Amino acid sequence: MKSRTSELTVGIFVIIFGIALFFLAMKVSGLVGTNLRDSYSMTAQFDNVNGLKPRAKVTMSGVTIGRVDSITLDPITRLATVKFALDGKLTSFDAEQLKQVQNNALEELRYSADYQQADVAQQKAMQQQLISNMTSITSIDEDAYIMVATNGLLGEKYLKVVPGGGLNYVKRGEMVSNTQGTMDLEDLISKFITGGAGKSTSDSATTDSAASQPAEVEAEPAFVE
Repeated sequence: MKSRTSELTVGIFVIIFGIALFFLAMKVSGLVGTNLRDSYSMTAQFDNVNGLKPRAKVTMSGVTIGRVDSITLDPITRLATVKFALDGKLTSFDAEQLKQVQNNALEELRYSADYQQADVAQQKAMQQQLISNMTSITSIDEDAYIMVATNGLLGEKYLKVVPGGGLNYVKRGEMVSNTQGTMDLEDLISKFITGGAGKSTSDSATTDSAASQPAEVEAEPAFVE
């Protein structure tokens, strides 16, 4: 009886441990726990998204800010189009931050040639247009780029947003133009082998040229008076 109770207890602990391990793996892979607040959609095009799957996480500075919704192929550009959702709370400015960003943009506008050549009414209209255009901006600047990264050496693929430090920001729903696709291991090995072969061929040609040069000098006839 005591042995049966012990076996039952061990079995229950094994089941609980297995369930906990399963949810931990799902959490790490980004398949659960991706409830986005005030979410909005963005798109980006890549030349290679090998290994990237829907529901993969999107990160910026190590913080998960969204997930991949879908991956399609553009028939015209023949590039992979990735549509992903971002958390609006994590990728938007608060009121004070937005005011500071607007002030920086207005300061930059005042130094532009078009603004200085315009009259007072036109300058006021340009300022109002700039402020209205910044109501739906994100915290992702236009100089930022998105790359297909890997968790560890052989982990799952995900999208990584790398800030660029610019003063102009991407709006909600726009397409991010700066991207970097997947670099396959086969491509790296092929480039390494091709580069090594090219270098060996170049060294061999240089050596042969140097070896044949003295022979040509010796073959020249000597004229003696």
